[in-house]
Amino acid sequence: MVFELKDFKKKYDSLAGRYKLPDFSKLNGDFEVDKIDKESEYFLRVVRKVIMEKVVNSLNFLDMLVNPVNAPRIYHAYIKGMSVEDRKIIDEIYSALGKLSLESLAMEIGYDEKKEAEFIADVFKVWGEMKPKFEKVMGNMKKPNANEVKRERGYFG
Repeated sequence: MVFELKDFKKKYDSLAGRYKLPDFSKLNGDFEVDKIDKESEYFLRVVRKVIMEKVVNSLNFLDMLVNPVNAPRIYHAYIKGMSVEDRKIIDEIYSALGKLSLESLAMEIGYDEKKEAEFIADVFKVWGEMKPKFEKVMGNMKKPNANEVKRERGYFG
């Protein structure tokens, strides 16, 4: 059965009032929860899982920056010239999102609507705190270390 957006919002708003969840449009703006297209008896679990997709994708991206074994070449200039400040910011974001990821994994054991709601609110809060830091790193990534000398390949025989 297809879950219409208006039905989704209605269901979410009823739970938001009960559990003090973030505003739907703000949550949707950050995590695209409106892509949920089916009803579920475990509605908030499904919302949490969609939210966690973005958190886990962000963790994987940050992990690639600090462990660039198979990083795409497009990121090499930034990784090589990454500042100490950016490394600290990345570590802070990674730590905060990693904690959320572990908490979410523990919630897979059973369903508790209240705990799901509290977790959704917590993720929204943490994401809001980390977003400006993430944006700063992404801005720095677009303009890698300007004083890095371009290396020319040549024969030194």
